[in-house]
Amino acid sequence: MFEGLQQSLSLLGSYEAVKKERWTRSPLWLTALREYGRRLFEQKGLPQQRQEEWKYTDVSALTRQQFAAPASLALTGKWLGEQNLKEYLLPSFAPPLRLVFVNGTYSPSLAQFGVRQLPEGVEIGNLDAAINRNHPLVQQHLATYAKPDENSFVALNNAFIEDGAWIMIPKGVQLYEPVHLVYITSGSRKPDSHHPRNLVIVETGAKVSIIEEYIGAKGELYFNNPVTEIAIADNAEVEHYQVQRESDQAFHIATIEVVQGNASRFVSHNLNFGGQLTRSDIHSYLTGPGSTCTLNGLFMVAGTQHVDNHTLIHHAAPHCQSSELYHGILDDKARGVFNGKIYVAPPAQKTDSQQTSRSLMLSNDAVIDAKPQLEIFADDVKCSHGAAVGKIDEDSLHYMRSRGISYHEARKILTLGFARQITQRFALEPLKKAVDSFLVDHLG
Repeated sequence: MFEGLQQSLSLLGSYEAVKKERWTRSPLWLTALREYGRRLFEQKGLPQQRQEEWKYTDVSALTRQQFAAPASLALTGKWLGEQNLKEYLLPSFAPPLRLVFVNGTYSPSLAQFGVRQLPEGVEIGNLDAAINRNHPLVQQHLATYAKPDENSFVALNNAFIEDGAWIMIPKGVQLYEPVHLVYITSGSRKPDSHHPRNLVIVETGAKVSIIEEYIGAKGELYFNNPVTEIAIADNAEVEHYQVQRESDQAFHIATIEVVQGNASRFVSHNLNFGGQLTRSDIHSYLTGPGSTCTLNGLFMVAGTQHVDNHTLIHHAAPHCQSSELYHGILDDKARGVFNGKIYVAPPAQKTDSQQTSRSLMLSNDAVIDAKPQLEIFADDVKCSHGAAVGKIDEDSLHYMRSRGISYHEARKILTLGFARQITQRFALEPLKKAVDSFLVDHLG
């Protein structure tokens, strides 16, 4: 155990050097957050498989690499221009509002603010700039929702809080253009670690759509550990998309923490395609009556990829609704995990919640661990959950082949149909088309 903890601490190896190089003028409150995160991670280390929440996912491979902290953008980001950027982005998808982060650091030259003028009071920019001008809302909300004492990777992210996206939508403003956040990891002489931190504040009656896209240079080894905190006030709405297309050698551990007020609405679309080891934690806390939460997910893995989806919908108030649908597609020797929990607290009477997980197995060697959970402590609720695992329907395959469609093409069409049951739920039509094009190429 001691040896494992010591290996885990190698992920903090660059902390003091970065602190001395770049954080000498940080505000005291941020320094305290970082130090608290560092101390917690030193105490906890990486999670072990004997812990129930990590039963199916072994992250010890992280300790067998020497991940370095990223250099400043001045050293790592000069190579990436607008033309290079297009090679990374999804085809035919270019929303007018875009922030780009290269190796964890904001790149203002690649940002795009294509709308004529943002509505009054809207703030879209990078977190480091908001911290440097001592923004009171950042100080009030940052590191309030994601729990470092419950999650070692959140503690590690806290220790390295430096940059990411800052979005604030003021009271009553409905932002109709989606905000596209692009995180690109470039090649490096040695493996890097990155800890993006995103903070989103949506005030009463406001509305926004946000796309987080994570992309890596092909074949590169690195560790990405993003944390996103979203505070949704009364009667506000957030539609959130996370599209993970990391390098096939990357480690991607992502955490999204959401707190919802009265009659608020949160919709999540979580897509995982890349990475050798991926873990995605999405937690939403329905703290006000009449709120709704929808979690949709799709993962497609092959080879020896491992993807772990953990979700929690915490009903803490009455008259709330939630629904969850996750689809997994697994080929070769890939392994998938779905662990979804719906928690209904005693005050949460009249809760209505459904959860479904379905997995399509394209190989006899692929493995899926599905663990839907209900914890109900209220007596007037309507809740259900279920999981299904199966192969491509042989009758459908036979029918298509009898019509002259090749085996490979028929298999591809049926697999796409299964995936599109998730993507058809997107409200953003251009993103739906771009992801569909990506899926066609990915399966090709």
